[in-house]
Amino acid sequence: MKSLKMLSKYSTLGKALEIASRYCEKLDLIPVIHAYFEDEIISNVVKTLEPRVRDVYNEFKFDKTLFIKNSLKMLNVKEDNFLYYPYYAIPIGNETVVNFIDNSTIPPKALIIRGVVRFTFMAYNTYSQLEKSISSRQEEDIVVEFEDGKVKSYSRKRNIFTDANVVSKILSSNEKVLVNLTLPYAYYLMPSLLSMNVIPYENKVLITKSEENLDFKIIEGKALKEQIMKGDTLHPRFKLEIYYDYKSKGIIKEEIAKGLAYKIPL
Repeated sequence: MKSLKMLSKYSTLGKALEIASRYCEKLDLIPVIHAYFEDEIISNVVKTLEPRVRDVYNEFKFDKTLFIKNSLKMLNVKEDNFLYYPYYAIPIGNETVVNFIDNSTIPPKALIIRGVVRFTFMAYNTYSQLEKSISSRQEEDIVVEFEDGKVKSYSRKRNIFTDANVVSKILSSNEKVLVNLTLPYAYYLMPSLLSMNVIPYENKVLITKSEENLDFKIIEGKALKEQIMKGDTLHPRFKLEIYYDYKSKGIIKEEIAKGLAYKIPL
């Protein structure tokens, strides 16, 4: 696996990589952070899709959006019917149960099956840094309790940095909400690592919080190494993105790694 080795070039990721490596051993996880860092996963996804979407690619090779749209239709894959919070959701309760859906981004997208999160505009180094920013009015003050992916209750004291209309729509809806599941710096890579080790939609992962410390347990949906390398832990849309980017030579691993290193909260 190349993920951890590639990211180890960036000193800003040191502690996060240390935590990720520790949990690979503790939970018997395959050390994969993102599919674009792994040649074997890319190769297997492309090989599987090639006979099925080759003609679609040849027709829409100059438009990625149209390629994905028509490929999903041809493969009879339905688009997700979730609302999406485009900023950050940081678990703050003692126990949070999540269902990972889409690991095409870092952090990955998930449903909150049970738990309380903060909706934030920024990611943070520590929980205490987050609370300090809220106290000094430099961050939103929106706390949301979820149950089965839907908003159960909320407290919205300040909403000045994120799109208020988006937040209002989510808080007033009875639909399931997809969030960018984000954790403080030391644990920042854990959602991506965990999401690459579980079957999308079919998993449940427990996040336990004690002050600044977090712990993790896969309750359901843990994938075998063979499934991970075949791409079975990837969202259907992401597989098509991989195929298109590979065929169009758009996978630039170092740029992706560098972008992650610069984005991580310090």
